Amino acid sequence: MPMSFHLDADPAQSSALLDQLESGWNPQLPGISLLTELEVDRKVLIEASHALGHLYRLKVTRGRYQSLFTRWPACVAVTMSGTAANDYREGTFWPYWWDAIGYEFAAQSDAKAWGQAFLDALRIFHLPRFTERSMKYVGPILMHAGIPTFCLGNFFRLLLQRRAQDPHLDADALLAWATGRENRLRGLHEPAQWFIRYGTDHAVDVIDRCLDLLDRLCAGDHDLDGLGLPVRYFEQAQLLVADRGLDLTLPAGSGGRSRRAERPRLAVDPFGQGVQIILPPVGDAPDGTARWCVTVDGVQNIVKSRSMWLGATEAAPSTSFPIARPARVAQISLYGTAHESQIDVVDAEDPLLIFTENGDRLADHLGVPPDSVWLLYPGDRELVSDISLRTVAQGALPIGWDGWRLVQVALEGATWIGLSDEKARRRPVRGHSKPRVVTGEPLTGVSTPYGSPVFPSLPAVWLPAETTTTWLVDIRPGSGDGSVYNGSFTVSEPTKLSEELWADVPRPILGAFEITVRGPIGRSTRRTVFVAEGLSARFTPQVRLLAHSGLTPGESTVSTAPGMTAEPTRAIYSPAEREHVITCGTGRESEPLIVTPPSMRVMVEESDQSPYWTYGPVRLVTELFEDVESLQVEVPGVSTPPSLEVLVGGKLVQRLTPSGRGRYSLKRAQDTIAQHRSAELVLPLAGLVLPVGSVRPSRLATGVSHQGDHLSLENCAWVEGLTAGIYLCTAPWRAPEIIPIKEDGSIPLPTEVSGAGSLHIRLVVEDPWVPSEWPRWPHPSEMLKCEIPGQYGGADDEERLLSGYLAGANGLPERVSRLDRLWTVIDLANRIDYPSAARRINDCASLLRTHPEAIRSLPDAALPPDRTVVALVTTGLAATLVSDYRESDDRLWRKSPAVAALLTCSALADLTEDSDLLAEIRAECGESATAILGGEDDPHAGAGRFDQFAELMDRKSPAEIEQMWTAVQVVPAGLLAGDTRVIAARRLFDERHRRDGRGLSAQAARVLREAMAIRITEYRGLEKYIEARCHPQRRDGWVSLPALSIACALIARIAARGHEGCQYLEREFRPLWRALSKIAPDLTALDLVRAELLVALKATEAGSA
Repeated sequence: MPMSFHLDADPAQSSALLDQLESGWNPQLPGISLLTELEVDRKVLIEASHALGHLYRLKVTRGRYQSLFTRWPACVAVTMSGTAANDYREGTFWPYWWDAIGYEFAAQSDAKAWGQAFLDALRIFHLPRFTERSMKYVGPILMHAGIPTFCLGNFFRLLLQRRAQDPHLDADALLAWATGRENRLRGLHEPAQWFIRYGTDHAVDVIDRCLDLLDRLCAGDHDLDGLGLPVRYFEQAQLLVADRGLDLTLPAGSGGRSRRAERPRLAVDPFGQGVQIILPPVGDAPDGTARWCVTVDGVQNIVKSRSMWLGATEAAPSTSFPIARPARVAQISLYGTAHESQIDVVDAEDPLLIFTENGDRLADHLGVPPDSVWLLYPGDRELVSDISLRTVAQGALPIGWDGWRLVQVALEGATWIGLSDEKARRRPVRGHSKPRVVTGEPLTGVSTPYGSPVFPSLPAVWLPAETTTTWLVDIRPGSGDGSVYNGSFTVSEPTKLSEELWADVPRPILGAFEITVRGPIGRSTRRTVFVAEGLSARFTPQVRLLAHSGLTPGESTVSTAPGMTAEPTRAIYSPAEREHVITCGTGRESEPLIVTPPSMRVMVEESDQSPYWTYGPVRLVTELFEDVESLQVEVPGVSTPPSLEVLVGGKLVQRLTPSGRGRYSLKRAQDTIAQHRSAELVLPLAGLVLPVGSVRPSRLATGVSHQGDHLSLENCAWVEGLTAGIYLCTAPWRAPEIIPIKEDGSIPLPTEVSGAGSLHIRLVVEDPWVPSEWPRWPHPSEMLKCEIPGQYGGADDEERLLSGYLAGANGLPERVSRLDRLWTVIDLANRIDYPSAARRINDCASLLRTHPEAIRSLPDAALPPDRTVVALVTTGLAATLVSDYRESDDRLWRKSPAVAALLTCSALADLTEDSDLLAEIRAECGESATAILGGEDDPHAGAGRFDQFAELMDRKSPAEIEQMWTAVQVVPAGLLAGDTRVIAARRLFDERHRRDGRGLSAQAARVLREAMAIRITEYRGLEKYIEARCHPQRRDGWVSLPALSIACALIARIAARGHEGCQYLEREFRPLWRALSKIAPDLTALDLVRAELLVALKATEAGSA
């Protein structure tokens, strides 16, 4: 206990006190991360502050105050951060500090002196200096205080509120949410906001520990050991609970300690699928199948995960969705749940993606570990750092990521890394090592039903020790039950813990365990490991190779340690089977496991398609072969595969040498396939000729007829896996019926389909290893038609009547509640029945225009983005005003900005800087939208114009044009960014001489002439945006098409405000605008959004005038 100190003490007494405290605190500081971790009695803190203030006053007078800072750096650092942690209430830090040291009449020079002394102390003790903060001195002081005691109440309440909305919330998810929008933390005091936004790993760790603290309080568990939080966090939480300042009943359904669930995450497969979204396993999935909706930059994809075996559990395993090309954002939701995750993929301002050595994305708000990491970035930028980076490996990316680089680099010794771009930020590299859970190699070919690896030996814990450090280790069963081990270790050298962690656990050990190691804040580790102690597996053959029917037959045998059983111990695998389930038990525990022998696999890369691995020879279509980019082959244990051989009629006609790790360019075989139409792709390996794929013409049947309870294919070329997708013309909103085709070419029909009217049939040879992605409606070139009388019976009267309307049995119902079905009819009318299409579109559009919920229901129809804008224009709803704005409409900006612009139009003119709606608009559209809504001119008004340069390109060949455009936009930018507009106009440029383009070009001059009448309305001034898109010398022909786009959009949005002249023009030019939206949907959509922003602001100005 330090000596007592009083304000009237002499300098010698002050110095003695500080000497005593310095000798105690100095050796402790290198073993912590934040100064607030050092537990200091409040009375001692006050006395130390008084002593520093007493001596400072004396030394300032003599001009020797610097010696104070150099003699007692630990006292300076601890008292300043302690004052911030305990005394802060609001405003800035300095008044609290002057009060703590009893110093009056402080000047700016005093603050600079103390602030620099604090930074010097951080440097001496190798503590984080948080140089990324804008406030040079106050920023680091407050960051080292963590979250001040005064701010903890609001912070705890925020955690509870977020946990109530998401019972499985974890620290990473909360931090990603909090940093996703500037205004999401506005309910917290500024120091708490700063710590969460800029605290990186330290913020994640504090949030994680506080979530555990609240979980234990919710469960009535007052054993708070092992959390590693400062005592003031516990005391304040318990005080708030006693005073009813925290409602611990908020996390509904948590039932105590919340079990954290895996979330969708971004990862990279450096030698396979590239950038991918990892979709976590799903327990209690119906029939073992989980259906995910993954929307990437507005394009919706359905991803299924299902167990490929029957029995023991209904868990759907983890799966992945490869991202075919650079994208900005993805939204992921699981059918049957209300929660939606959002993953930001590429940031146009800082397009550097960092992945850990095992491929997991390292969040932007975290520091980078001083280890080997994967870096993904545009090829036209350079990596920069404060050291010379050492490249460990080069990754291979799918074709859609051309123009990007994937490299693995070693970051030992680096303090920051970034890109050679003045806008790009420097990512800090944190120098301290974190503890590790050491597992050894997982058991080959064995996993849990969730896809997690299985480890046959007990995990150990490795504790680093750059200085003497205390670590807290907690091990709990994955079920969330109480700890099986909880202990503290103070180490002065790196230490590995193993047997002592498991001494009290009955052996052999079976099951999942969550291992948490906590030390200095920001250096914690949490990992879940599945252990089946002593389990082993043998496979015959060691690697299953490809065969014509799938994989070569195989066999597995598992062995267990004494005290553990496995049933069955031996499994036989047919060519169509990859895995079998076994059940392991110890008498105390029973767990299902999946045994999957190692096998060969192949993957096809196609333009604009997500690549997937498959475990049998691939089937390629001759007519679509030009879209295939490459074939990748992976054989476990083979690092240098041989050349791929192309056989025709059993004879070798071409060899394809691999590049990289077994990647074969099929572009080099295009001439061969064009000449021969059919071919076999084989790989000579280990004295065998392995079938890898085949190329065949697409026609699997020449026709189809209805035979009562089944369909019969004519001239059916039946193969294993031949499947029919049955689309109902009288109920196009329904998903297709997927029916395997019998060997005689017959397709058995379900009862509800056999009399449901005309059918469109798509034939596909399904891959047994990869679920097929069935389109919303088949393309005319790949479908068969079967005319059958009748209509779909429907699940209710409304669906029955709507189906009857499409079958011609009755008129369109006057009332329709499922408006998404009408949108589907409008979108597919031309494909379903072309002669009746115009009438059906007009009927449905008329009904939609009378319904206030019409636009809001459009996303439910799941139309592709390029069809969404066509539907809006076609129905005339692009020219309507929606007055009932709802906050729930905000989130549509990231999924369907054109729909969102129309739904939120009534709120656009009155946005405040901190509004959620403005944040969503800025995130999707970029700063151009912010400028427009702020009353400024559109900064990219002329982007996308066809000028003299476009005329020069018009004289070049398609190949020359493509070469010029290849690298125009490698990085996806905001919807209204200049580059995005240019790319959108490129698609229109490609259509300029085709039929629809020629027709629009002939009418462009008339439309522009009429549209310029805007200048004589209350919306005058907006015509300049039409002029900005016009060719400098002419306003006719194809060069006027970009101007036509913004002209139609402005007319429509002014018409929505009731202007009769524009209403007439919108109706007059709607067919032209629809034709334009079909050939240039991206430009039409962004111009519609831009027009709404411009007109909304102008309408407000006109109303005010």
